[in-house]
Amino acid sequence: MQSQPWIVMVIICTSLLQIFLPAVESDPSIGDIVLSLPGQPVFSFQQYAGNVTVNSNSSQPQRTLFYYFVEAEAQPASKPVVLWLNGGPGCSSLGLGAFFTHGPFKPSGSGTLIKNDYKAHMLYVESPAGVGFSYYENKTFYANVTDDMAAQDNFIFLRQWLLKFPQYKNSSIYLAGESYVGKILFLR
Repeated sequence: MQSQPWIVMVIICTSLLQIFLPAVESDPSIGDIVLSLPGQPVFSFQQYAGNVTVNSNSSQPQRTLFYYFVEAEAQPASKPVVLWLNGGPGCSSLGLGAFFTHGPFKPSGSGTLIKNDYKAHMLYVESPAGVGFSYYENKTFYANVTDDMAAQDNFIFLRQWLLKFPQYKNSSIYLAGESYVGKILFLR
């Protein structure tokens, strides 16, 4: 009996899934991979975006901080991680830091992005909850945010983020930002 080509392909695909699926499931960052952005040029680094929960009490509404992480393009194993927070308070780290000042891409003015040189792994965080894509399901929280709360959330964020990206737990980590951000960078 002659086998059908599609049966062979099903067997090959099933075998590959059995080999690779456990590796994908064991990597918590895999769901946060950003394959491309609108108008993005060709690039040779990984980029990730997602939310990290900063309150683990399941009886409370979820509070998360949004991040955009770009791995260094040249010699990534030897590069530090720079955690960048914009000031404000309440200023987006994505809009100003990542896509205007020093991120991997800059807008060209014609609807496309142009490549920008950068030298480290860049971790942009929208902080405190309520800024950019960061949120808290309890909307009354926003009226009561303090610098101490933002600092505590940033500290928890970094611990949780390192669980998601354990390959960076032994890297040098630099805290950077501009303007008011110095008041909410891990003051405790």
